[in-house]
Amino acid sequence: MMNNIQTPIAFSGDIPKFYDAYLGPMFFEPYAQDMAHRIGKISPSNILELACGTGRLSKLLPKVTSGQVEIIASDINPAMTLYAKNQVQDEHIKWMEIDALSLPFDDESFDCVIVQFGVMFYSDRIKAFKEAQRVLKPGGTFIFNCWDEIKNNPMPSIANEALRHFFPIDTPAFYSVPFSYYDEKTIRMNLEETGFHHIQIELVKLTGQSASAADASKGLIHGTPTVTAIESLDAEKLPLIVDWIEHKVTDQFGTSTFQVPLQALVVSGTKP
Repeated sequence: MMNNIQTPIAFSGDIPKFYDAYLGPMFFEPYAQDMAHRIGKISPSNILELACGTGRLSKLLPKVTSGQVEIIASDINPAMTLYAKNQVQDEHIKWMEIDALSLPFDDESFDCVIVQFGVMFYSDRIKAFKEAQRVLKPGGTFIFNCWDEIKNNPMPSIANEALRHFFPIDTPAFYSVPFSYYDEKTIRMNLEETGFHHIQIELVKLTGQSASAADASKGLIHGTPTVTAIESLDAEKLPLIVDWIEHKVTDQFGTSTFQVPLQALVVSGTKP
């Protein structure tokens, strides 16, 4: 299991729009609801959210915490942060562009640091986890989720199969990254190495939703940096790949609104 993975092409251009519209309800909303519920039970006085993406979790945080809670929602990708800020207008949320490997905050600043499906992209997870531990107050909680193996998540499995089919050589590698950090032993070891205690790792199976096979296939390609990689290799294959995925999705789930099985790990640790 690799510990350090270089960040792929940025989520820029139109990617945030497709990501939120099509991947949001299919992948991220169910786990945002789950994460928000967990954070509400912690009752933090302030929160730092890293890798906020298009704000699926961010928008729920004021609803599950008291009105006085300070929330900083951030992402390293400027296009994602800007999209989230425009979509989620809440006076309780401060938006920032932040690199998780170098947090611009004093030691012991936050009760809770949260990351929804972002740790898999860290170029140095140990350094990032140390930074999260540094800015947490004693007794503070670090909580994140990360995808289980891709074979246990059918939608990205279909997308990855399509990429291998059309590009058997120089296959766009995006989908190898978000589904790379699932080994519980490695995750626990990384958190222990960076000073966290009371580590809990839970396999959580939820269900997402897609309005149609067309929406799902469009999101899987146009909602990720995969679209940029395909365009750089052979742009003429782009509509063919989306169509190929749509047929595969239709065969498995049908054409209209359907439920998508999902598996991910929810991980938490406490600063002593």
